[in-house]
Amino acid sequence: MKKILVAIDDIESNTVNSPMILRVIEQARAFSSKVWLLHVVSRVRPVPFNVDGEVLRREAATQLHHEHDFLQHLAQCLRDREIDAKALLIEGATTGSIMEEANRLDVDLIILGCHRHNLLFGALTDTTEEGLLSKCMRPMMFIPAA
Repeated sequence: MKKILVAIDDIESNTVNSPMILRVIEQARAFSSKVWLLHVVSRVRPVPFNVDGEVLRREAATQLHHEHDFLQHLAQCLRDREIDAKALLIEGATTGSIMEEANRLDVDLIILGCHRHNLLFGALTDTTEEGLLSKCMRPMMFIPAA
């Protein structure tokens, strides 16, 4: 497992001491792996006619800048632990974007945080985890969210 893609959904909950990142560090050290931290943001939707588009664009830009900085900081924390890490912030549909990046980078493992939901929730929605399980042929490791 020389190449690991880590899909991060909630930027704020993934610190260097969170269960998922600790597992990433463990795996990367064990296999001397290169790590890509990936955060996918959804595409910007059209602005309703009664809302100031400029205000919404500024807010979206501020949020993206914050997420980019946080992701870069997390990658630097891994590099400080002597792990070759890069941060990727991309726009698109979550499941498709994760699969595209995994293929583009030719990763050996995808690590994702998973959320525990009841069976009814899983039956009614197509979560990222379920979408990847049904479509992705690469090995995956799911780390329960804290």
